[in-house]
Amino acid sequence: MLNYELTPNHTGFVLWGDYATLKKLQEFVYKVVEESILIEDKEGFILGLAYDARKAFQGERRESHVDNDGDQNKIFGVEVLWPVILIQVGVLRHAMAFMICNRLDQATMFELEHVVELAARAAIPSTADEIIHSMYQIGTMPYQHIDAVLNSRCCYFIELPAQQRMSLLPKLMETFNPMYDFLAKQNHVKRPAIISPDAFAEGDREWPDFDW
Repeated sequence: MLNYELTPNHTGFVLWGDYATLKKLQEFVYKVVEESILIEDKEGFILGLAYDARKAFQGERRESHVDNDGDQNKIFGVEVLWPVILIQVGVLRHAMAFMICNRLDQATMFELEHVVELAARAAIPSTADEIIHSMYQIGTMPYQHIDAVLNSRCCYFIELPAQQRMSLLPKLMETFNPMYDFLAKQNHVKRPAIISPDAFAEGDREWPDFDW
């Protein structure tokens, strides 16, 4: 089964699983991406989750062992960035509503959602519900819009001081709203903690180096 381990600098968490579980996750993501009419880019950021799962179970990221009644079972892990995994999960869940899914697909999705929610509640209990709500809300937004803004939001999140990342994550999730620029200008006086749209002015660029 899937599990999580929070990273020390609050950038995300390590997604852990045994070979079979991660292989199942990879195949599930490929299926949804291939069959969904909503995921327009078949080589885009959603497929990144399948790539991460494959790199993990191939032993190219993290490895550990868990005790199972005295037996040491090997597990594999990969680091995932908070904004990315939240958006991936939200889009996958929404996409499944418009395609034929079997019980195994649903079970795989429920397990992924479960571990992401557990990680969010462990990382920031006070606003986890807000983050989880935003995750599903963003998943219903136009795919091309999400794809266009995701990279700039990731760069912003990475460049935050480690101690501010989780406290600002709920505000960052708000910036995925297609009406965000307009709403930010209208509500700036009422909500001084809102992230200015100017923070994303640089647009697409390479992720800066960071420590997990």
